[in-house]
Amino acid sequence: MWGVFGRINNVKRTGAFVRTATARKFSRAHILLASVAAITASLLINGSPILNDVSNRSLDGVEVDSAITPFETYFSSKQLPFLSSDHKLIASGVRSVTFMGFKVYGVGLYISAKDEPKLKSVIQELLKENPDHTVKTLLDDKKLSQDAVDKISQVVPYAVRITPIRNTDFQHMKDGLTKSILANPMAKEFRDAVAGGVEELRTVFQNFRGSFPKNKTLWVISDTKSTKLHNNVKDEQDMGQVGEQIISRVLLVSYLSNLQPLSKPLRENFVSYVTTLVD
Repeated sequence: MWGVFGRINNVKRTGAFVRTATARKFSRAHILLASVAAITASLLINGSPILNDVSNRSLDGVEVDSAITPFETYFSSKQLPFLSSDHKLIASGVRSVTFMGFKVYGVGLYISAKDEPKLKSVIQELLKENPDHTVKTLLDDKKLSQDAVDKISQVVPYAVRITPIRNTDFQHMKDGLTKSILANPMAKEFRDAVAGGVEELRTVFQNFRGSFPKNKTLWVISDTKSTKLHNNVKDEQDMGQVGEQIISRVLLVSYLSNLQPLSKPLRENFVSYVTTLVD
């Protein structure tokens, strides 16, 4: 008799086990489906998939790095009076020091929507001159990408947002900019102009010393002829202007060409933006 009851109990336990296992499978399936739906929704915010693995678009802006606040996707000239017109974020990324293995700052590139046709025109003209290329292969080519970005910098005003991920100081901000400019191949081609422009840039920083906390921002703004600098370490501060045009050209080439770009994620994000714009 105990054997019969034992078999019955075993059957009951087996049935309970099967029901529990089945319930777990359904539960896991529901969780998986919910996760997929959530991921899909996050990728399709604002109606388009994210093209940059580093920058994640959200309702608050683009998250470039968790250590700093998301980058706004749009600024009006009322919000930032030092911008001559409304500006939109077209690319973002992180500047990293590879050999030391740490992130230095988040960087965003803003232009005015009314200037997008100028940018598009530059790329279209280069594609006509190089019919074997697509937008991507054009911007992936080291020489052609440099030519493209240099031409863009001379017709499209832009604003570069630099937001440190770690606490730093004005000295390091100045050194970072000047060293990046001097390391660009264009510095040899335009030696005298670059040397003069770098001295102007150093002069701009002379009256700004001390700490530059993380999550504060240095703005580098080009009107295609000159370069202005602003920071918000203590409210909004107009730092001054570099009159030498070559500085705005070299700086944009340093960020966006495929010849040792300062931020690969930024450059890749820019290529995705231009591909969508032109196609």
